[in-house]
Parts: sequence; structure tokens; C-alpha cells
Amino acid sequence: MQQFKSMNELVDYLGRLEERVKCLEEENHTLRAAPAPASTSSVDERTIAKYVATFLPLTNIVHPNFLTRAFAVWGHYFVAQLIISIPITIIYFCLMAAMFGGLLQNP
Repeated sequence: MQQFKSMNELVDYLGRLEERVKCLEEENHTLRAAPAPASTSSVDERTIAKYVATFLPLTNIVHPNFLTRAFAVWGHYFVAQLIISIPITIIYFCLMAAMFGGLLQNP
């Protein structure tokens, strides 16, 4: 809710709103006079498929075959686990070497 300090502010505000309404009415009229949307015109299915294919990633995760998608997901999962587990394994072996190395040196 906007508070006005004087009548002039209210008149200015209403004038700006009136201009906005006029602009919106003109835009609405222009949009109604525009040609019909592309969905009503006939477009070749291959053209649409090529256009959509430009936005899809080049991966088998969006392949229509279920098994291909399943193995693609499993492959991504495997690589992610490999990337995560290698540093953890290295840290584990370093800690074990430090612990057992210290135990072997103190007879």
C-alpha cells in the first residue's frame, strides 16, 4: 500500500498508472492482431526432431531404449564413485602406513 504525502503525488501516480494501462491495452491489441501461433501451421516432424535434438545432450541417458538408459546411468554412477573413492582410498592407505609403520619400528 503506497502512502501519498500530497494530492499532487496521488495525481502523478494515477497518471503513471493510466499510461501503463494504455501501453498494456496497445500491446494486447497488437498481440491479438498477430498471426496465428505456429502450432496451427503444419510443420514437418523431422524438422521439429532436428530442432529438439540440438538441445538434448549427447548421452545415452535420453535414449528411448530402457536398457541403454539403465547402463548409461550405471556408468555415470560408477565413474562418480570411482572419482570419490580414489582420494579416500589414498588417505586410508597413508593412515594405515603411518600407523603400522610406527608399530613396526617400536619392538
